[in-house]
Amino acid sequence: MSVLIYRDEKTVGVCAATIIAAQILTDSYCTVGVDYHETLLPVFESLSAMTENGLLAWNDTKVYQLFEFLPDETGEQRIANLLGKALFAKTDISEKQYIVPFSSDCPPEQTAQLFEEAILNDGGLDIALVAVRHDGALLMNQSADRDPAAHVETIDGDSFLTAGLNVLMQCKHPIVVATGRNVSGAVKAMLKGSLSETPLAALRLHPGATFIIDEEAADLL
Repeated sequence: MSVLIYRDEKTVGVCAATIIAAQILTDSYCTVGVDYHETLLPVFESLSAMTENGLLAWNDTKVYQLFEFLPDETGEQRIANLLGKALFAKTDISEKQYIVPFSSDCPPEQTAQLFEEAILNDGGLDIALVAVRHDGALLMNQSADRDPAAHVETIDGDSFLTAGLNVLMQCKHPIVVATGRNVSGAVKAMLKGSLSETPLAALRLHPGATFIIDEEAADLL
C-alpha cells in the first residue's frame, strides 16, 4: 500500500483523477468501481475536465456504482442521479457501460448476489474509488465483521445495497480518498487502528491500495 498526503482537497482530487485516468489510458477496456460522497466531487470535476479537454475517453470502460438505495415506490435511483450530475453527464459514459446495484424485479439479496457476480465475471475491478466517511464506513459497510459479500445494509433508517469487502480486496487498485478534519479520526483508525476497529482498516492489507489524504484529514497521524 502507499499513503500520499497533499495540501488540500483540490490537489487530492487531481491526484486521484490522474491515477484513474492513467488506468483508462493504459487499458480502455478496464472496469472502474465508483463510490459517491461529497468529498469525491473534486475527483469527479478533474475527470470531467480531462474528458472535456479530449485527454480521456470512456468509450470501452465499464463503470460499476458501488452502492445504491433500495428501490422505493418512486423507483428512483438516488445515488445514480447524483453521480449522473457529478460525472456521467459531463463524460461520454453511456448507460450500457454503467452498472447500478438496483433492481425492482427481484429481491434485494438476489440483486446483491447478481451484482457481485457481474463484477467477478468481469475479472474484478481494475480500479476503485472510495471515500473515507466521518463514521469510518467503507461504502455503506459500517462494521468490520459484516458480511464481506455484497449485501443490504441499513443506516439511520435508510436501506442500501452495497458492495462489500470482497469486491475491494479483489480489486487490483483501490484508491481511498480522505479530506477534511472531520474524517481525521477515521483516517487514524484506518491507518493505525486494529483491523476490527473499522472496515477501512482491512485495505491496509491490500498491497495495491493507495490512500490519498489532505493535511487536515492527516491531522491525527
